[in-house]
Amino acid sequence: MASSVELQAIVLNSETIQMDVIENVKIVRIKSEEYNLLIMKDYWPVVGEINGDVLIEADENYKFENMIGFFTLSHNVFHLIIKEQVKK
Repeated sequence: MASSVELQAIVLNSETIQMDVIENVKIVRIKSEEYNLLIMKDYWPVVGEINGDVLIEADENYKFENMIGFFTLSHNVFHLIIKEQVKK
């Protein structure tokens, strides 16, 4: 049974102490050293560590590159915690 709740993303940047809430998320792309993930609405709950890039596609696109952090997805809410962004 599909949920009527849209996918939402909450991004917390621990370096700048900033939190953004992104509504109407269509997909989240995660490209890390060890895996590539494509997360969509009603995706199975996951938790993981990121050492790479995250792209959140919503009404606008949000791209976080060269970052180290953590993510969870549960009940159509994607949480991204950015520990640090590595300068290349």
